[in-house]
Amino acid sequence: MDNELILTGAFLGAGLFAYAVIPGLLVMWDRVLDHMEDKVQK
Repeated sequence: MDNELILTGAFLGAGLFAYAVIPGLLVMWDRVLDHMEDKVQK
């Protein structure tokens, strides 16, 4: 039973982690690309 709880908790934690981190990384990457485009245009 304990193993099931640990696995469930790890699975939910990984899901929440991905749900929070992946959009953040996408936003950061978008800002990096915008910054690079601004440098190229100037």
